[in-house]
Parts: sequence; C-alpha cells; structure tokens
Amino acid sequence: MKRRTQRSIIAAAAGVALASCCATAFAAPETLQLTPGNMLAQTRSSAILFDVTGRYRQLSGTLNFDPVTHSCDIDVTFQTRSLALPNAIVRARVMSKSFLDPDQYPTTQFKGACADNGTKLVGQLTMHGQTHPFTMDVTNQMQGGTLVGFYTKGKLDRYHWGLDGQQMTVGKIITVMNDISLNGQPPKAPR
Repeated sequence: MKRRTQRSIIAAAAGVALASCCATAFAAPETLQLTPGNMLAQTRSSAILFDVTGRYRQLSGTLNFDPVTHSCDIDVTFQTRSLALPNAIVRARVMSKSFLDPDQYPTTQFKGACADNGTKLVGQLTMHGQTHPFTMDVTNQMQGGTLVGFYTKGKLDRYHWGLDGQQMTVGKIITVMNDISLNGQPPKAPR
C-alpha cells in the first residue's frame, strides 16, 4: 500500500512538473522569421476607373510575439521591385521614376510594436525615402483555441510619403493588408 501511495505521489509530482514545463513553454515569447511563405503583404488603392491590388513577392524580417501578453514587435523590409501588379501598363506606371522609383528607393520598411492589448500595430513606415508614423489594426486568427496568425490592416495617404504622381492609376489612399501565418500554413487574408 505504501508503494502505491509513493508511486501516486511521484506520478502526480511528475505530472505537475510536466504541466508547468509545458505551460511555461507555451507562454514563452516566440520569434518568426518573415518570408513570402508565411507573410502575405498586399496593397490596394482605388483609382478613377478601377481598383489596383499589388502583392510583395520578396520580403524579409522578424516578428517577435507573445500570445499570452498580446505583445509583439516587427521589423520587415519589402523589395519595391517585387510588387506584383495586375498588368504591365499599371506596373510600368507604378515602378516609374515619377512614383515608386525602385532604382532610387529599392526597399520599403516597417518597424512597429503591438499596442492597445494587441489590437493595434504602431510603428514607422519608411517608403520612397521618407519615414512617417503608421498604425494598423490587428486581428488575431484563432483555430481551435490556438493563435495561428495575425492579420493587419491600415490606410495611408501616399502624399505624406511624397508619392503624389499617377493620380489616374493609383488612388490617394492606399490600404495595406498583411497576413502572417504562425502555423506553417500559407497565409490567407480573411474575407
């Protein structure tokens, strides 16, 4: 009988140790290297005749996040020339010297951190050689009670970054949307 009691105590202690170990590991902050395989970065603007959606095909950076405290910080760089656009005419105008000018401004960069209990991503956007504050809303993507991704969305006035050309092709307000997958699946922006 004593042996059974000792075994039960040892098993219970091992269970408590295992549970606390795993809970600590789950709650620990995580780091994700950002690539096009786990981050879908899109832009959308409305011009006079049509909407234009672009998608960055080359990006790199780091996301540090803690799902328990809803804290995060991000540093991501986008290769300007990798912005895929709907057709060759739009692409030629957007990549021209009078607009994005990737020869002179080869990258766009965002550095920011979570705020308001993880519901906002507040930071600095460097685009076209200028850096200005930029804030996006954050939506946590859950699956079966597990955090599997972040979706961010924000709007910017491109004139603040000196992008005042191409009024017929690109609207003044650009919507920026990012979907970051945390579970190894390709990112998909929610509808």
